[in-house]
Amino acid sequence: MNIKNYITLIRGILYVQEIIRCKSINKAAEENNIKTSNLSIIINDFEKEIGTKLFKRSSQGCVPTNEGYKIAELALEFKKQVQKINDWRENIYSKNRMLNIYISPNLQLSDWSEFEKKHQNIKLNFVEEDIMADVKISNIPPASSLEKYTELHIGNSLKQKIWIYCNERTPKALEFFDFIVAKLLLLYD
Repeated sequence: MNIKNYITLIRGILYVQEIIRCKSINKAAEENNIKTSNLSIIINDFEKEIGTKLFKRSSQGCVPTNEGYKIAELALEFKKQVQKINDWRENIYSKNRMLNIYISPNLQLSDWSEFEKKHQNIKLNFVEEDIMADVKISNIPPASSLEKYTELHIGNSLKQKIWIYCNERTPKALEFFDFIVAKLLLLYD
């Protein structure tokens, strides 16, 4: 069995469990951002693939068969295993994660030691290219108007603008972002 077949199998198993949990194909589709018709096709294809019906469909909805319940139990076991892997990943990630910081060459961050003292599990890595940065600090506007950023004006008398970009999926980046904003507001208010 190749990876594509595994993914199809896992997707079918997880959707069966979701339909049973939600007690409705419509609700399961809605909660998982998929069209009801597409979910029905996935379930029909999955039933054909494994060679058995997983639901008894009627005008009142669908009721799982014994096989449907067995698949749902397997899905719960699978989710527990995936959660263990995710917990392990988060643990490794939090211990070994280096936070990549990019600062425009014409700017200077004078004191980040306060941050390092409060966040000893975060290692700051100052990078020369902004493409891999978790946090970017720049006085040059972003190239793309689609890129999200925060714009801070430094004081009332200075015309300088500073853009701070933060990878919002990285909690440590958010912590450093908060630190930088606090430093700017304390220094220049």
